[in-house]
Amino acid sequence: MKLYWDIAKPLSYNCLFNFIVGMRGVGKTYGWKKWAIKEFLKTGDEFIYVRRYKTEVSQKNLRSFFADVSEEFPGVKFAVKQNQLLINDKYAGQAIPLSTAKILKSVSFPRVNKICFDEFILDKGTYRYLPDEVTNFLELYSTVARLRDVRVFFLSNALTVSNPYFDYFNVRLPHGGKTIARTGDEILVEVIREAEYTAAAKKTRFGSIIDGTEYGAYNMENEFYRDNRNFVQKKTAGAEYYFTVKFCGADYGIYVDYKEGLLFISMDVDPSDVKVYALTNDDHRPNALLMSGPRSVYLQTLANMYAVGAVRFESIGVKNNFTPAIKMISRR
Repeated sequence: MKLYWDIAKPLSYNCLFNFIVGMRGVGKTYGWKKWAIKEFLKTGDEFIYVRRYKTEVSQKNLRSFFADVSEEFPGVKFAVKQNQLLINDKYAGQAIPLSTAKILKSVSFPRVNKICFDEFILDKGTYRYLPDEVTNFLELYSTVARLRDVRVFFLSNALTVSNPYFDYFNVRLPHGGKTIARTGDEILVEVIREAEYTAAAKKTRFGSIIDGTEYGAYNMENEFYRDNRNFVQKKTAGAEYYFTVKFCGADYGIYVDYKEGLLFISMDVDPSDVKVYALTNDDHRPNALLMSGPRSVYLQTLANMYAVGAVRFESIGVKNNFTPAIKMISRR
């Protein structure tokens, strides 16, 4: 297999949590497995491979875990026994579903120094993020690390920047032509831009069909498939605070610019503002009005302005996370 993505680049930054977002087929999982196997053969250091659900790490799905990368290691024996990953008949690591990871709290992993969480960003479809998912992962990490430094690679295709992990850690994406950015000292995100892979993909028959389409930009050029920047705009200097909306555990500040005739949705919130609306029972707090009956004039204005295209979101994340709230308000 031609390996386009080089894990050495993010490794050189020595960050603990590494979010790697790239096109399908660019070699993210392959590159991580190759690195993990080489390290095990050299030092005996073990690894953990994480997926979200038990079905994703079933014996049936795991049996080909080493199939693609085994050609890199002639003479080395690979095997999978239930969820255990064996190299030369020795335990090298295991696959763990995040959904049941809490039962491992009393288990010890003294030789594990690396974790891969594959497909950490979900697309629309059957699977859903786990309730309180990031906390579940951090619990798993704490169980494995036990005060040691265990490096994590979160791998995914470029589906959307709106996901629980980017939101939780306030991950900063690279910009200005860069492919790597750091959030603090220990969190790295790499948005893979691999010109050689893109050129090769476009030369295929399938590539010629999807070239120039939204899916082609996602599949071959690593553009975030579910995201677009329509209606994304920073609030203007003349925007004034209007009211607050609580939705899905977050507070959103609604700003109005009367001169421009626009509403802006922002994560900047005025805690002194008394016009606070909660959209669900879970979001209801003291001093917040629950949207249970007729809409207030403020919520009605938000719904009306959205309907005529006069609402702007300060980021793609805010847009993706808050649009369901506006649709909820509009249905009342």
